This record gives sequence, structure tokens and C-alpha cells, in this order.
Amino acid sequence: MNPSPADFSAYDDAIETAAAEWLIAREEGFAPGRAAEFAAWRAADPQHDEAALRTERALDLIGEMPALRAPLQARLAVETKITRPAFFHPPVWTAGLAAAFALAAVVGWFLPSRDAATRHYTTAATRQQQIALVDGSIVNLNVSTDVQVALTPAARRVTLTAGEAHFAVAHDTARPFIVTAGGVSVRAVGTAFSVRLGDQGVEVLVTEGKVEVARDDPNSAPATALPAEHPLLVAGERTLIPRTAAPAIERVSADALQIAVRWHSPVMTFSDLPLRDAITLFNRRNATQLILADPALAGRKIGGTFAVDQVEAFVRLLAEDGEITVERRTATEIVLRRAP
Repeated sequence: MNPSPADFSAYDDAIETAAAEWLIAREEGFAPGRAAEFAAWRAADPQHDEAALRTERALDLIGEMPALRAPLQARLAVETKITRPAFFHPPVWTAGLAAAFALAAVVGWFLPSRDAATRHYTTAATRQQQIALVDGSIVNLNVSTDVQVALTPAARRVTLTAGEAHFAVAHDTARPFIVTAGGVSVRAVGTAFSVRLGDQGVEVLVTEGKVEVARDDPNSAPATALPAEHPLLVAGERTLIPRTAAPAIERVSADALQIAVRWHSPVMTFSDLPLRDAITLFNRRNATQLILADPALAGRKIGGTFAVDQVEAFVRLLAEDGEITVERRTATEIVLRRAP
């Protein structure tokens, strides 16, 4: 049911402003860790989640009105450029967004309500991305990954058309979480698992809980992808489901499991890892990019435990022993060279 315009005065301006700030930051691209913080903010208070949903719907409706989208985007861009507070102080651009929200809400009053809001996410060959969904689930996209997300009152559906993604699913028995990739569907309620679409088929790795795996086309193969004696994948198990042959299921050791999920972990532990490989891992998770200008340093072995979003701390540690010099070429580029 669409909200009555008379209800607008009951909205908390501070919460609406916070929701708008979060959503604008998300559109620009969250820094590592911010997606999880956004999910926590939404989960902390039902009003937070309601405000985020209202603002998302307003922005979606604005996007459907070409005659209004351009001038509103221009106004928001100018006012956002004037002031973007570091934390949720009332910004001057609130008036612009409030106008957009009010207009979209009024238009929404006359439009049919939509059950699903489908969003499309794509990562480049050198970058990863973390996404906080409105239901509280967290999706980590590996490099070269393409997904579409549709959340409805009955189900939460993700279509993976390329690459690999890890899903930490918020518990909701009324809405199963279903990931479809390469003719295979993976169904969960509250769990954590990875799905990778490769040349050999679809690989599923469960890190927490359990999932159900099925083929989408029962005419070409049995509807249930897993054998009858092994109907569910549980934590620590992995399967590769070829397009035609029977799937292979294996138990993954604790060490192998840690290695498999390292790409989306909030911390990275290195042991005799070449510096060039460590730089690649940091560059995939940070806007600030490290550039190795001296090939002689590429094979230097490093070790330790590092937070993936603390690239500055990593650079300071490299410079402390005096063998590497640091040059800040731009605000988002740091060049590493061998010290003279």
C-alpha cells in the first residue's frame, strides 16, 4: 500500500537525512567495510530501514521520470558539491533531496506499487565490491562479476551471469534467498556461501549453515542437482555442478576453506607472499591504488596480518625498514620504489 501524503510530517528529518547520505555514498561506491556499517545502521532501528526504503523508492521513481530526472540530478550535484558532511550533520543539499523525495512520493501515490526493486551490479577485472542489501544480507563480488538482485515480499533472488560472489544471508524464513547461475539454483534462508560460474560449470562452497542445490531445467537433467543420499550442502562442503554430468561433492579442510574465502575476508594474512601479489590484493579492495615502480621489489616476501581497508597502514609498514620509499603521485595513487 502506498503511503498517504498526510504521513510525511511524521518522518524524522534526521533519519531521512542519514538515509539519504548513506544511499548517495552507496551510489558513489562504498569504501571497504562501509557496506556492513550501512547494514548495521538499517538493522539498528526499524525507522532506519523504512527511511532507506522510502528514499530508494523515491530515487527509483525519479529515474522513471526523464523530464524531471536531469534538473533534479543537476540540483543535487551542485548542492552536494557545496557541502558533504563527514558524518550525519544536516547538509544544505537536504532541501534538494527532500524536494525530489516529496515529488516522487506524490507521483508514487498515483502509481501501482512494485513488489520488486531489481538492481544490477558489475565489477571490473581489477576491482571487487561489497554490497549491503536492504534485507541485511551482505554480498561480496569478486573481480569480473555481474549480478542482478531482486527482492520481493516472497523471495530474495540473485542472478549471477559472470564471475563469483559470496553471500552472507540475513535470516528470514518467509523469504528464501535464491541464487541462480548457469542453470543451477542455490537456495538458503540464513547462511553463508559462495557461487562461482566457470567454464566447467557452477561451483558452490558453503561456509556457514546449509543450502539446497537444484537444476533449473528438469527436462534436461534431474531437478535436484545433488544425489538423493546427499540432498543438502553443509558448511565446509563444496560441489562442482557440470552442465550435463553428475556433480562432485567434496569436504573442504579448514585451511583450504580459509584460502577459498580469503578474497572477501576483512583481514588478510600473508606468509612469504611476494609483494606484487600483496599489492594486487590491496588494489582490488581499495580506491587508493599501489604502484610498484621498481621490478626488483616484486618478489620480495612479506608476512603478517592486515586489515584489507587499511592500505595506508600497510604502506607505512613497508616504509619503516628504510628499504622502500613512498611517493604520493595523486590522491588515489601511491608509488613504491627501492630506497636509494
